[in-house]
Amino acid sequence: MDWWKDLLTFEEEQFNHSHIPYMGKFIIRTVFFVNVLFALGLLASYGASSVSPSEIWYLSLFGLAFPLLLFVNILFILFWVLFRKWYFLCSLLVIVFGWSQVKNLFAFDWGEPQQMAQQFKLMSYNVQNFDLYNWTENEESRDKMLNLIREQNPDIIAFQEFYTEDDDEHFQNVRLLVNDLNYKHFHFEKTLTLKEKNHWGLAVFSKYPLSNKNRIAIEGSRGNLIMFCDIELENQRKFRLFNVHLQSIGFGKNDYKFFKKFDIQKPDIESSKSIVRKLREAYIKRGQQADLLTNMVKDSPYPVIVCGDFNDTPVSYTYRKIDELLTDSFAEKGFGLGGTYAGPLPSFRIDYIFTDSVFVVQDFEVIRKEYSDHYPIASVVGY
Repeated sequence: MDWWKDLLTFEEEQFNHSHIPYMGKFIIRTVFFVNVLFALGLLASYGASSVSPSEIWYLSLFGLAFPLLLFVNILFILFWVLFRKWYFLCSLLVIVFGWSQVKNLFAFDWGEPQQMAQQFKLMSYNVQNFDLYNWTENEESRDKMLNLIREQNPDIIAFQEFYTEDDDEHFQNVRLLVNDLNYKHFHFEKTLTLKEKNHWGLAVFSKYPLSNKNRIAIEGSRGNLIMFCDIELENQRKFRLFNVHLQSIGFGKNDYKFFKKFDIQKPDIESSKSIVRKLREAYIKRGQQADLLTNMVKDSPYPVIVCGDFNDTPVSYTYRKIDELLTDSFAEKGFGLGGTYAGPLPSFRIDYIFTDSVFVVQDFEVIRKEYSDHYPIASVVGY
């Protein structure tokens, strides 16, 4: 390990003869040591997408912190370019090594959408039960979501956290979508029914005919589900649509209070343990669900589109398993960071539309309307 000490000594000598004020050996080595730690952290985050959480779950935490780790390493590059000649290589080489992960975080498509003879618009939307539990704003939020769908007018829409009632006029959402919004074909898979009339689950509404409607229950989860159906387009062309809501972390109000009031000087050990335990369980289950979904995609007799709430970021095992098989619509035609989570935590990209190679992604949009804790996403697909 003498090579880096020699490098530091050489740089300090160069630094002493430069016009920049002397920082001191201890300060230089301390800053460089911190740089190395963040570079190693960024390197570990790459492992989050390569290693199943069932094997090493805590790598997923580095994947979750990937945007922060990347940003800090970029700051170190700028710092060393400004003050030194060599140390910026530490962060730069790590970023270059993981460039495939970096490019999944951003999208910069400047091209105009293609016009194709056949195309359709697909929307995916976690509607948070149409704001069912926020009673004071309930009707307004739900109506805004439905008006948004009416304005966007997708040919197919996949819902997560869908809610409907059988006898309450205001919440007969299935009937409203079929009769008022003209989605004549639908597939609703229930995850919970109460009083034989209140229903929660996942749903697909389509202007095209649906067949082979099915579901894959997720063991150990009540609210999460994988559902699929075959959709017949013009000219009798079919594809299989997977609508997924993968394992939620299940943070409660107390957990969000912990994040808001976090004090490093007075840590709440019990709350910290609870959050880590929930993260661990969620990452492991999502990894298993990603393996299951991957096998189902491979077994499909038709081309595939997978959409929904993955509850995981682009630097994750869950994302990589599907991205290896299909095309991320955001990466093809999106712009910027594309965050889809509108809740109290930072805006992560956790909602996706993946398409098979037979489709051409012509457009992608994150619709930034905070009617739910997720932004709806929409993609125009040609074939």
